[in-house]
Formats: sequence, C-alpha cells, structure tokens
Amino acid sequence: MGLKHRHDYERLSRELLASEQSYLQPQFAGKINLAVVYPNLYSLGMSNLGFLTVHRIACSVPGYGVERFFPALEAERPLRPPFYSFETHRPLADFDLLLFSFSYEGDFDKIPGLFSALGLPIKSEKRNRHHPLLIAGGAAVAANQLALSKIFDVLVPGEAETTLQPILEKFRDEGISLDNVKEMAGVWVPALRDMPKPIEEKCNIDLSPAWSHIVSSRNAFGGAHIVEIMRGCPRNCAFCLARVIYQPVRRLSFANFCSWLDSFPKCRDLGLVAPSLFDHPEIDQIFAELARRQVHIRNSSVKWEKLDANILEVLRNSNIRSLTLAPETGSERLRAAMKKPLNEDRFFSCLESINQAGFEHVKLYFIAGLPDENQQDIDATIDFLGRAQRYSGKTTLSAAFSIFVPKKGTAWESQKFLSQAEIKHKIRYIKELLQKLPEPVKVNFESPQEATRQMFLSQAGPELADEYTREAEKCSENRLFARNQFSALEF
Repeated sequence: MGLKHRHDYERLSRELLASEQSYLQPQFAGKINLAVVYPNLYSLGMSNLGFLTVHRIACSVPGYGVERFFPALEAERPLRPPFYSFETHRPLADFDLLLFSFSYEGDFDKIPGLFSALGLPIKSEKRNRHHPLLIAGGAAVAANQLALSKIFDVLVPGEAETTLQPILEKFRDEGISLDNVKEMAGVWVPALRDMPKPIEEKCNIDLSPAWSHIVSSRNAFGGAHIVEIMRGCPRNCAFCLARVIYQPVRRLSFANFCSWLDSFPKCRDLGLVAPSLFDHPEIDQIFAELARRQVHIRNSSVKWEKLDANILEVLRNSNIRSLTLAPETGSERLRAAMKKPLNEDRFFSCLESINQAGFEHVKLYFIAGLPDENQQDIDATIDFLGRAQRYSGKTTLSAAFSIFVPKKGTAWESQKFLSQAEIKHKIRYIKELLQKLPEPVKVNFESPQEATRQMFLSQAGPELADEYTREAEKCSENRLFARNQFSALEF
C-alpha cells in the first residue's frame, strides 16, 4: 500500500472510530495478539451480534491484545492490500491469531482474495508456525462446517459464548498448539479429529444476552444500541436454518430485559434481534416498556399476525415508516407444505390497519422456485400481490423475490434446486404477470447467479479448499483483490 492509500485508510478508520461509543476498553497489545475479522463491510460487522460477541469475549481474556479488521470500510470501496488492523493500523499478517466470523455462506468467497493478499496459503496443511493460526465461527460455519475444514485450523460450529474463552485461555496458558484444544467440546480441529466433540452446554441468553458493546453511528441500525432478545425460532418452516442451528429456543425475559436496559441510560434507539422477533412471548410488554422510556425501536421486519393497534402505534412513534412482511408465496398449497400457514383475510385486514396507522411503505417478501411449484402457484402469488395493492390504500407496496435454496439440516434439504435456465424462465413469467396488475409495483429479484452460488456453498465440502486455492492464484496473478469483492470467482 502506497503512502497515500495508507493515509486514506488511517483517516477513514479514525473517522469511524470517532463515531463509536464503546462500553469496553480493549488492550491493543498483549502476550498474544489477535484480530477479529468480519469479512464484509464495516457497517454490517458493527451490526452483527455474532461478530461483536466474539470481539467482546476476546477482549475479556487477560493477556490478549485485540483488534478488528474489515476488508471494506465503505460500500463499493474494498480495501487495497496490504491490510492493516482497524485500531492501530498494524499489518494483519503480524497477528498470532485471526478469528473469522462468518454469518453468511456468501462471505466464504472473500477467502481467496483476503488470504492471497496476506500471503496465507488457502489449505491449512500448507501453512507453518510463521503464519497466524486461523479460527472460524459463526452461523455459516454452523450451517456447513465441512466446507472450511481444510482451510481453517480451528472451527467453532457452536456458540462462541460457551467455547471461545476456554480456547483463548488454553492458548495463553499452554501455548498456541492445536493439540491443546483438539479435545475441547464444541471445538473442531479438522487436522486432528474426524468430527467435533458435541457440546451440551448452551448459552443462557436470559442471563447473558448478546449486545453491542460498541455502538457505531454507521451501523445498519442507524446508530442504535442492539440486543438479542431471542435465540432460535419456535416455528417449523421447512426451508429455514434458524430452528436447526439455534436449538433450543431461548429468550431474554422481560424482567431481565428491563435490567439490561437500566444499564444503558443513554440508550435512545434500540435494535431488537431475534430470528422471529414477534414470537417472543413478552413482546407486548417489551414494546410497552420501550414506549414508556421513550426509546425508539429500530426494526422493520415484522410478523404480521402480531401487528395489533398498540404495536403499530409504538412502531410509528419510533419514526418507523416502512414495514417488511414475508408471506413467502400466494399459494395456499405451498404454504401448507412449508408449514407456514397464512389466513389471507386476516393478512389483508392487517394491511388495512397498517395503512390506517399511517405507514408509508410495505415490502412483501416471496420465494420463487419452491419445491413442486407450478404455474398455478405463481399465478396465485401474483394474484395475492394484486389483492394486497387493493387493501394497502395510500401505503405503497413493493416486492422482493428470492430463490429457494435447500439448506443442510432443514426439512427441505433434499429438495430440487432449479437450474439457472429454469430460474430465468420463472422470473420472466413473473414479470409478465406483474405487467397485468392494475397498478405498477416495484419488484426486485435475486439474481440466478447469486442463488446458484449460494446453493453451491451451502452444499460444498472439503473440496472448496481446492477451488479457493485456484482462485487465490488468480487473485495474486491479476491483483483482483484490489478492485473487486476479494475473489475471482465466476459462477
């Protein structure tokens, strides 16, 4: 990195640091130095409670110097190598440990460019004691740990709260050796064990919820504090990973939520995190308490069944003008198959209430390419969207169509994934039907290429290391990591 590029990086990182309110003071140097890596945008990382929890736990272990790294501090502007830590601008390759937090499988594709820029061989067997030891965890690792099994030295497919501190204490007290952690429950050292030893202990989020110990004004919640009020989902949707990964369902009780809130008297905006927020059994009390304290809520994705007059009023008083609802499909047959029933009369009545409450916009999420989906099912979805227009009044509607991708461990993991040609055919047909609606509606579609790549990554195994090795060589040869999203992958 030239002097100008380094100057620009230091200037922007200092600007972002100045935008943060921190409730912990980490040490930036220690007996062992580690960097916590979020392989995507700064704004996303500082909104991600998995990443923040890893950082908070690491900062709590004496003897460690802890910093952060994001490969892009601003949207559409990935950093150019060499890479430096966020806080002190130390060369990233100088750290003893690099802890990667993967929330989305798509972020796996950042590995070739990042590793290439750092001079790290993709395969763990090619690295030596002069390289940092690499640890990976997060929801994407829990969903498909095999994909990274030849890339990372240590995988944490479970919850960081029950495993990370013991790992770091072992390394500090007994040395950075894989032998020291290979038998630990909830930890997988692929080079030394066939599979991880299961862990029985689960984090009690009622006593220790995940929360944003660093609040950035540039986070995706508009600078709000963030707290997790439920982990896991009580629903049984056939396509969803949340129930599979986060079992059993655990909740932050209303009483302990109030105690947590008491600890942050300056909190005026709060993002509430849960896979299915409105299924929390005490959500009404939580919303009422936030209204009483005049704390604004920073959430827009809601369960329509829970939207009574009181909750709508609280949301509007929090200056929320747009809501997101997920009917998934207009086909009653497919809703029954995915175990997500919907009473259409009540749904459209809810849209009327949203309009009467003064909300300006509603986005509806649908899934295309569901198992056994036929032309009549698509017709039903467009008809559903047309009826929604009639009930929404002055509230504008938009729609987003994702593509069904079968995920490991879900009830639909063995269902067919469409070819790109089939996906494109469905999208064309949907667009034709949309033109027949009485009023135009703004619609976004997930790209067939992105869906296909997501499918590949969700099913990939150890062979992913071979593909990434080839891609890292392309990155190194062509310096592609300097001008794109850290990968030469084409799919």
